[in-house]
Amino acid sequence: MNINKKNKKTLKLGSNIVRVSRLESIKPINISTKNFNITKSLYNPPLALLASYILIILIGTILLMIPQAANTEENHGLLTSLFTATSAFTLTGLIVQNTNQFWSTFGQIIIIILIFIGGIGFMTSTIFILKLFGQKISLPQQILLRESLADPRSLGKLQLGNLIPTISIIISYSIIIQIFVGIFLFLAFYSNMNVKEAIWQAISHSVSSFNGAGFLFFSTKGLLGGYEKNISVLTLMGINIFFGSLGYLIFIDLFQSFRWKKLSLNSKLVISSTIFLNLFGTLILFALESQPNGELENTGIINGSGQSLFNTVSGRTAGFSSIDFNSVRIPTALWCSALMFIGGASASTAGGIKLNTIMVVYSFVISTLKGSPNTSIFNRKIPDEQVNRCITILMISILVIFLFTIIISLNESYEIHKIFFEICSAFGTVGLSSGFTLQSSNSSRIILIILMIIGRIGPLTMVLVLGNRNKPIMYKNVEERVTIG
Repeated sequence: MNINKKNKKTLKLGSNIVRVSRLESIKPINISTKNFNITKSLYNPPLALLASYILIILIGTILLMIPQAANTEENHGLLTSLFTATSAFTLTGLIVQNTNQFWSTFGQIIIIILIFIGGIGFMTSTIFILKLFGQKISLPQQILLRESLADPRSLGKLQLGNLIPTISIIISYSIIIQIFVGIFLFLAFYSNMNVKEAIWQAISHSVSSFNGAGFLFFSTKGLLGGYEKNISVLTLMGINIFFGSLGYLIFIDLFQSFRWKKLSLNSKLVISSTIFLNLFGTLILFALESQPNGELENTGIINGSGQSLFNTVSGRTAGFSSIDFNSVRIPTALWCSALMFIGGASASTAGGIKLNTIMVVYSFVISTLKGSPNTSIFNRKIPDEQVNRCITILMISILVIFLFTIIISLNESYEIHKIFFEICSAFGTVGLSSGFTLQSSNSSRIILIILMIIGRIGPLTMVLVLGNRNKPIMYKNVEERVTIG
């Protein structure tokens, strides 16, 4: 025992020699490919999400191509069905044919179903149905669901562990509000229609307005089927649009902690920016269109303000309008194009670059002007990664808008500000129209289809589809300054 203890004390680091066979060290390395799974290697959630969106659009297109889907006996063609299915599923509302006159009851039901699925999210509805029938939800499916809701790194409490229970809250929230508003719309329509027609119009317009689709199903003429000045209908549809554009995550946060101080930074950004944009947008729209030859000329302050508020709320996300945007002044068209470009909140039925994105960029600019190295707002620092992501989204979106404006203007002899307006409407999945879509060529309609898909899935997600980010860069280049300013 004493000898062993003595030996242990005398041992020094590196005194033990491990002898390795020379043959063992130079032996070739064998790499086995038996366990290699190409599906896992190529797995890309954004790509799978895009594929699922395209799949449901193609299914909708096939259903709309059925002769019974249209009121005309003639073949209505692939492009008309594809454009309508894309517009419905992406919640845009741009049309190439009058919805009520051209499409039959069967066709209109298909459109409503596409709008509903697009509103709650294809992945959300699919996983909810699987869960309803007792099917197990795999981890890849949960990742896809999270990708379809919003930026996974900004979901806060909505992580994979509690993602599936949240689906029932999202579905319930969506259905309850649509039913609630639908009942009141029925009461508003019942005085001018029979019971059957009033029920159908209430259901279709409740679904269309909550999900920000902008599709009209009225059989009567007019921008809103003759209800352009009906305060009850405008108020109900405006409330429905507002709830849909705020997003599910905001209401989950409000339900858990109603006090402003306890709300997440995401909720504070969305709520404050929504109130500001709606009020400021109302003021600008009324000031521009109450001028001589404007759409709100001689409407009065109260009526004109109400019209401006509805068109601002709807013009950011939904596409319903009580004024003719084909006749508005150029400054009004440009202002509304900016609102459509911004859109609503992330993880909502709205399109555009999202309020969250524009608020982060705004915070970055203000912090930079103050000389702060950190991007902060509401006494919270926003991670640099998210700031870079938001700036990337903004720059890519601006590039997409101007690139497609140039491409379409090369082939169309149409006023440039109206083309720009229509492109912002398609990209923002809003649906307001300057009249260009109805008169556009087939090539321009294909471009608008692409824009609607990009606007729905998100410009940054589209870039991630084309370039998989599973292999991040693990090195930094040497720093060197450049001349700016």
